[in-house]
Amino acid sequence: MKSLFLTVGLLVCACLCTFAQQEYPAKVEKATIYLQGAALTHTASANLKSGSYEVLITGLSPDIESNSLKVSANGVLISASEFSNDFVTPKAESAHINKLQDSVELYKGRIQEAEDELTVHTHLLKLLSEGTLNNMQQKEGTVSVADINANMELYKSKAAPLQKSIAQDNLNIASLKEPLQRLNLQLSQDMSKEKLRTGVLRLSVSVPQNINTTFTVTYYTYAASWVPCYEINIPSMDKPVAIQGKAMVQQFTGLDWSNVRLTLSNATPNRTKEAPVFKPWFLTFRNTSAARGYTSVRSNLVTYELAETSAVSSDAASAKNNMVSGIMMDDFVNVDMQDVYVNYNIAVPYDIPGNGKEQLIELKNYNVKSEYKYYSVPKLSDETYLIATLSDYEQYNLLPGYATVTFNNTFVGKTYLRPNSTEKNIPLTLTTDPRVTVKREKQAMFSSTKHVGNTTTETQSYLITVKNNQTVSIDLTLKEQYPLSSDKDIEVKVTEVKPDATYDKSDVGVLTWDVKLNAGETKTFNVTYSVKYPKDRKINL
Repeated sequence: MKSLFLTVGLLVCACLCTFAQQEYPAKVEKATIYLQGAALTHTASANLKSGSYEVLITGLSPDIESNSLKVSANGVLISASEFSNDFVTPKAESAHINKLQDSVELYKGRIQEAEDELTVHTHLLKLLSEGTLNNMQQKEGTVSVADINANMELYKSKAAPLQKSIAQDNLNIASLKEPLQRLNLQLSQDMSKEKLRTGVLRLSVSVPQNINTTFTVTYYTYAASWVPCYEINIPSMDKPVAIQGKAMVQQFTGLDWSNVRLTLSNATPNRTKEAPVFKPWFLTFRNTSAARGYTSVRSNLVTYELAETSAVSSDAASAKNNMVSGIMMDDFVNVDMQDVYVNYNIAVPYDIPGNGKEQLIELKNYNVKSEYKYYSVPKLSDETYLIATLSDYEQYNLLPGYATVTFNNTFVGKTYLRPNSTEKNIPLTLTTDPRVTVKREKQAMFSSTKHVGNTTTETQSYLITVKNNQTVSIDLTLKEQYPLSSDKDIEVKVTEVKPDATYDKSDVGVLTWDVKLNAGETKTFNVTYSVKYPKDRKINL
């Protein structure tokens, strides 16, 4: 009987061991971040005994594309898997939150010390005042003038330092409360972004023999993104343009990525790959009022989208490891050119907080050829602009993005690079140059208004004067406009253009001169046009 009970007990223990649940935390090892979304790779080391049981892989993001989840482990048969969110297990505070909380406590302690000092100094001043007053109000006898003077001197010598200390204590408290308030605001904001849940992968496994193995879990999540951006530095007009490629990275997966290898890609893994096809196009009568309403709604939508787009965060924090032992990050970034997309593989691991805070990461440096030319449109502005035109940039496969521009160590402003446009070159407005002057004057002698029969003919003539006050020659593009007719009863004639324009875009009514101005040289340009229209009509000339 005893042997029977022993056998049953062993079987029960074996069953319990067989169906026991084992838990292993997973760590983010690699992240491929797309313009929207990311593919994450986790690993979890496990010491498994032979048998069949459940394994929990914890520490995953709660926001994943479930169809993308894959898991593998050498020497382990995974027969079933189930992903869920864990709302029960308390989540450990991130290092970022812990640091903020420590700072808050530190400032609170300093404020308490300053307030204690204030209390002591205030109490001492009160005791001094009461003691001095008591000495001067003795009940027996008369207080002598010498005693009064002595008490006044005592009060004066002691009160002044105490009052000074009280004022300083109040200043100290105020100076400490201001950063504490900012820390509390930051802590409140970042804690609200922290996830209150984590992802858990439940696996049914069969293990033939005891083994040390590693579970590898990969999945796609929407909760990450990156945006290309650039720093454009033009040291001088005789040197190439230096473009520093960067990436603004953020992730709000609820996980703090620590020491993670990053790949930034402009691929769109979750976009449909089906080519568009035509569907039957049926014509119907349109309700005019409904169409007007739709136009109005669409207009409002566009305005809203533009407003949202323009709100770009400017206080992004720089990520660590921008330079390793004096070696630039450019040496640690490998550009992998695929057929239809570009991958930036970064050899230096990064820490990216999971609260959505933007991190600026340096990528590659490029030296791009540039031509410099001055540009003037005197009808619209009396200033002359220096334009840098970037060329031969296609070889770098740059992505569209915002860029800050620095010229001669002076911040010029921001622009938007559109390397994927159909334009051959990329123009950048650098600055205005008062040394190149331009003046546009109406020539009264050659301008007139004549009435003949039922028609009116207006003639307008303009003289444009340009002078190069520099000590070197420059290239200048000058533009002038003439009107176009949108009605058969309005006749426009350009009667004089001196010198001949380099380009005449008659479809938009713009004349262009590309000229070279030597140092100190002045050139003039004449444009005269006439407009003929019915005498009883008015035009916007």
